[in-house]
Amino acid sequence: MPREVSDLSETMRSGVMRFVWIILPVILLSLFSCASTQPKQDGSRDAKFYNNRGIVFGEKGEYDQAISDFDKAIAINPRYMTAYNNRGVIYRLKGQYDRAILDFNKAIEMNPLDAEGYNNLAWLLATAKTPSFRNGKRAAALALKACELSDWRDAEYVDTLAAGYARAGDFDKAVQWEERALGYPKLTKPSEFQQRLNSYREHKAWPAE
Repeated sequence: MPREVSDLSETMRSGVMRFVWIILPVILLSLFSCASTQPKQDGSRDAKFYNNRGIVFGEKGEYDQAISDFDKAIAINPRYMTAYNNRGVIYRLKGQYDRAILDFNKAIEMNPLDAEGYNNLAWLLATAKTPSFRNGKRAAALALKACELSDWRDAEYVDTLAAGYARAGDFDKAVQWEERALGYPKLTKPSEFQQRLNSYREHKAWPAE
């Protein structure tokens, strides 16, 4: 999931009072004050704040709280594509595939040139635990689009492409692309890629039945 940080600041006020007393026939008092202020961001109206907090809840496995925050982010900014993608991921993790698909399609509709929505939808169609939501051929096509849009720089998109081919029953291509995904430098989860490669070599889609 994308990481966005929202900096929230509180208004700070300071004042300096200076009294000048001059011994004259008439005593004069002058008071000078200056105040510096910093604009305040109200977290309750900050879509990025809720998106960021939703990510934290999601990583902790608190899915309902995460969805609530993504809902708030979208209510504040209905064009916030990242929040749709993030909420879709949580719906997928909860097994609410119909809602996840709606969110991923919405993200793609908002920006057809952004690879993330294509990859998220492809992964769902390739790996859904509910068979009725699986569609290997479409998953492979969507993953291929994600790879092309990202200039083949993202190993996870290539991993998704392999999962799509495996779900479609084309295990030769699944092995080919998973091996390529494992060849990318600085992988964050190579052991998972290797597990999938082993599965494809055994002509089993991921996850195995």
